[in-house]
Amino acid sequence: MSFSPFRLSFIANYVILGAFVGVLIIHPLNLIVVWWELSRFSDTAPNLMEFLSARLWLVLLPRHLDVAVAYTLVGAIVGLAFGIFSRNYMQTSEAYKSLREEQTTLIPDLMKRGETSRVEFKSSLRWDMQENHINRGLEKVIAKTLAGFYNAEGGHLLIGVNDAGEPLGLDKDLATLKSPDLDAFERTVNDIVSKNLGGDLCPYIHTVFASVGGRDVAMIIVRPAPRAVYMEENKASVFYLRSGNSTRKLDVREAVNYANTRWS
Repeated sequence: MSFSPFRLSFIANYVILGAFVGVLIIHPLNLIVVWWELSRFSDTAPNLMEFLSARLWLVLLPRHLDVAVAYTLVGAIVGLAFGIFSRNYMQTSEAYKSLREEQTTLIPDLMKRGETSRVEFKSSLRWDMQENHINRGLEKVIAKTLAGFYNAEGGHLLIGVNDAGEPLGLDKDLATLKSPDLDAFERTVNDIVSKNLGGDLCPYIHTVFASVGGRDVAMIIVRPAPRAVYMEENKASVFYLRSGNSTRKLDVREAVNYANTRWS
């Protein structure tokens, strides 16, 4: 693994800072613990400030140099560990941000290409465009589509887009949420998955947003599920599978045969 000069300098700063922390913070804190232990078992324990003043200055004497070095090393090790953690966190955050941006730029292109075996358009999450009111039944439609992608090879479900690939936006859906923002929209998607398909499947979806033509569009990225995914309908477990540019319901025999092959 190679390290750039910037990364080495970044970690070195944490090591130096940690060394100072070891001498100026860790050492005094350790002395406070020692004083507390002494005061518990001795009635003649010195005052805390007097104890600290007497002991802290000892690290400046040559014969106590080993104590100063010890706390410097302890602090440097702590600083090194925190520096590596911070660097890795920053790298992961940058990679995640880059991935989100890449996924977001994919949305307009998918809208132009139209629906396929890996892409589906839905006008809304829960707002009935024809009846002009909330329709909770539409959440079942979303769950059915996600189940089809889960059971197949994954895919992309775009919400706020009509069948012609034109952006309709998410304003109507957002207005139905307690908190009318995109974070609440994403949480609602996860709730639909958890309630209809199983909470263990939530890590296999990821929702991103893009503004297309001045209107927000959501894209749910679905990864293949590690198990067969069923929906409960009329007290029966139903198996859906993405086939072509539609989601098809399999009968019992087809579902069993497919599941045995897919998750053998």
